[in-house]
Amino acid sequence: MPRRFLQSLFPACEGRAAFGFAAILLMLATGCVAAGQAAPVGASASAEPLSGSAPLASTLLPAVEVSELEIEYPDASLTVTLYRSGPLRSHAPAIVFLPGLMAPVDQYDSYARALAARGFVVAVHEWYSPFTSDVELARESRIMADWLVDTLHVDPQRIGVAGHSMGGKDAILAAVTHGGFSTVVAIDPDDAGEVSVVRGQLAQLRAPLLLIGAEVAWRASSICAPMETNYLRFFERAPVGTVELTLRDADHVQMLDEPNRFGYGICRVGTADSKQVHDTTLVATVGFFVQHLEGGPVLMKSPAVHGAIRVAQAPRPIRSSNALASAS
Repeated sequence: MPRRFLQSLFPACEGRAAFGFAAILLMLATGCVAAGQAAPVGASASAEPLSGSAPLASTLLPAVEVSELEIEYPDASLTVTLYRSGPLRSHAPAIVFLPGLMAPVDQYDSYARALAARGFVVAVHEWYSPFTSDVELARESRIMADWLVDTLHVDPQRIGVAGHSMGGKDAILAAVTHGGFSTVVAIDPDDAGEVSVVRGQLAQLRAPLLLIGAEVAWRASSICAPMETNYLRFFERAPVGTVELTLRDADHVQMLDEPNRFGYGICRVGTADSKQVHDTTLVATVGFFVQHLEGGPVLMKSPAVHGAIRVAQAPRPIRSSNALASAS
């Protein structure tokens, strides 16, 4: 889409990162706003494709091959699930995906398949235990990226990293501390743990960042992204141009493939439609990577969902505990 046309539609959007945001706004059928303001998302949006692009669920998309493999590195090994479509082409774009704490790979199967169908080579980290540290998970994501380059010859300049919950936090940590990731998507990230990304490395991030947040996750168990460490805290310190998509009335697990699976009840406080939450998250995730790593068009409009989207314009101070209590 021509730059001048985007400027006419979204005069508040300036700079390279903000134009990626403008494309996301088109996908979500909303408008561009400054930090601290919110625009309603998709009240009248539909699922028809834009610019002739096929919807994510189209049967015209190529079949996706899925395989499990071991990556060997000094004194250890790492299991990953690899998704790809068609013959492997040299210098293909790639995505490293980090699940939430103790979440199995199959909860993110739809995300990996949708990305693979768009030409990405996708490596999803195995299930990991509560004893896995943020530093370890971030390091393993870098190991996965190096393996993709060395073994499958993906394009080292077009590797994105995404994650959910702890995985979202550590996707950011990996991009800052290890480098090599060109785009980051953090799905309802939680800053809990021994390392704080919000108070530390986040300000140093130079890759485009999409934050997707569940508005009411904080009302659930303290392990489900509480208010003091949730996605809003990330946005407060996020670099200029960071995109924040808030899913209204959604909880911490509704973006998973099966949010009502046994054991997830401690996080199930959202009243939004789970399918709409999931589909909106998936479309935004795939669209953000396509825009920044392939220079491609928006895939499709989002299903109707009650939400809001913002772009970071300038650093904001961390809110006090009293302010957090008032907001709740």
